[in-house]
Amino acid sequence: MKKLIWVLTFLLIAGTLTIYLLIPQTIHIAAVTTVHTTDIGTQRFLIDETQWPKWWDFTDSASEKTGNKTDGLYERNGDRFQLKEKFYKSADIRIYHNQDSLLSRITIIPLQLDSTRIEWTTAVQTGYNPVKRVTAYLQAKEVIKNMDAVLTHLRSFLSHNENIYGLNIEKISIRDTMFVAGKDFLKTPPNTEAIYQLIKKIQQYATEKGAAQSGSPIYNVTLMDKDKYQLMAAIPIDKVVPEERGFTIKKMVQGSFMSADVMGGEYTVAKASEKLHQFFTDFHKTSMAMNFNMLITDRSLQPDTSRWVTKLYMPVY
Repeated sequence: MKKLIWVLTFLLIAGTLTIYLLIPQTIHIAAVTTVHTTDIGTQRFLIDETQWPKWWDFTDSASEKTGNKTDGLYERNGDRFQLKEKFYKSADIRIYHNQDSLLSRITIIPLQLDSTRIEWTTAVQTGYNPVKRVTAYLQAKEVIKNMDAVLTHLRSFLSHNENIYGLNIEKISIRDTMFVAGKDFLKTPPNTEAIYQLIKKIQQYATEKGAAQSGSPIYNVTLMDKDKYQLMAAIPIDKVVPEERGFTIKKMVQGSFMSADVMGGEYTVAKASEKLHQFFTDFHKTSMAMNFNMLITDRSLQPDTSRWVTKLYMPVY
């Protein structure tokens, strides 16, 4: 019996020492992922809590479950996360796990122009009690598992430009390269009627000169000065026509364009154009030539603006 007691005592001491050797008093936790987008795009959705509902797709936010929509709590497998203090390319996130609360730091690190690293770190204090130390270790494993899951969903969301900019942006070339163009100057932003009035003038001129339209019309609106807007429109044609009465020939190269399709009226098109410009800014792209919109839908024949399709083009180098 005495020998058994010594054996059990030895095992207890050995087990306790093993716990202290293998489980430190402070467990440092780090979840890391790399996303295929810019650091600016990542920051826009990660550091702004109003954007969290767009990419948090596990369950309803904890705030919605409790009916309190001001606490900003989001849940994953029992853990709750709350964005706290924000810094330049980093933020503090409070993690509520069981009855404990951990303050974590998430950091955005630009790697390349279209590649960003996200590091999420925190620490768990295990204490001196061996039982509590083991319990804290097991809890730390649960916390890191949920942190990894959150970053996985965020990475999936940020990997699609459509999620970040609200547009399916792709790099394409144009088919038609010869256009006959005209322009008008207006005191207010041109509406659909003004755009089609100019297009019809161009179409009539092309017909007079024996040219046939070979594709969809395009247009561009430029603010020249206060209360002065330049509306330029053009149609692709199958042969060269004389440049008369203010009508000019525009020969374009097929080139490379960043393009996106937009469903809706002029307000929607204008907002989409802002998003496309934001894409260029985020990716440090340069557009040396005039951007334009292509009218895929003949708006004069379709009264429902929600069914209008417009294709945005921005030349890229």
